[in-house]
Amino acid sequence: MLLRVTHVEMLTPNIRLIRLQNPDGSPLPSFKPGAHIEVGLPLGEAAAFRKYSLVSDGGDGTCYEIAVKRNAFGRGGSVFLNDALSIGDELEVSAPINEFGIASAGLHHVLIAGGIGITPMLGIASRLKQAGMSYELHYAAMSRGDMAFHDALLRDHAGRCTLYFTREEPAQRLDVQALVAHHRDHVGTHLYVCGPGSLIDEVRLSAEGSGLARPRVHFESFGPAWSASDGTVRVTMTESALDLEVEPGTTLLEAMEAAGAWIPSDCKRGECGACIASYTGGRPLHRDNCLTEAQRAHSFCPCVSWASSDAVLLVQM
Repeated sequence: MLLRVTHVEMLTPNIRLIRLQNPDGSPLPSFKPGAHIEVGLPLGEAAAFRKYSLVSDGGDGTCYEIAVKRNAFGRGGSVFLNDALSIGDELEVSAPINEFGIASAGLHHVLIAGGIGITPMLGIASRLKQAGMSYELHYAAMSRGDMAFHDALLRDHAGRCTLYFTREEPAQRLDVQALVAHHRDHVGTHLYVCGPGSLIDEVRLSAEGSGLARPRVHFESFGPAWSASDGTVRVTMTESALDLEVEPGTTLLEAMEAAGAWIPSDCKRGECGACIASYTGGRPLHRDNCLTEAQRAHSFCPCVSWASSDAVLLVQM
């Protein structure tokens, strides 16, 4: 569906809130807290679709709101939405997709957010509060100035919200292992995490190491996270005798498929494990959310992971 931009607002120096509505003002498809939409962006000859969490709880059927952090080293979507998009512009937008919602079996809900990962947590926390359910929210950012929705969270979730500022003095850091351990034996408690891959990884692996049951941990990620330090990667597919050079902005999965390899894949977010590949040399930079530490010693997910630029990645394909 084609939606119009009706409001934009800078929440921090590099996070922009964008409101989308039907041009004729008619209601939009409903959604549950934690849902996301796919937005078509003019980044090439055809529209490139990017996924963004909806920040509300779904109670307002007249608009969708997303908050987008500008990443100069990404694939261009966040730069376009922050720098080029204006009120009155129209974008192709999917109906909401629900893959990260409130666990019906949960008696207590622990929400963990890092940076822009706060976006789906806003609607989830709002719905939990309205329903009178037990919850707590832990939110980390570099500083108060980098923390989107800072004032609203303190106002709306006072007493249930703990904020962490990792680059202020003194630094306040979230102790993930302690938090997971505290809730490990509370069988009705569910954990939710969204944010940088490193935070999702820390929560997931801490839960795994502590014996917390996997169905009690829920996470949301939207695919590869690029780093300013990423360089050109050389890949040798040992069974196919193919040598590739892959530039940042193209995933290893995309490059290997373009070279003729057939690799099963599904989520392309490093969550399902369908594309897992084995390697015998090189140094993968693991950015998935599904492999254990033991598996990472010999396998990686090419849909999201990258590799060190100073050694050839030898892939058994």
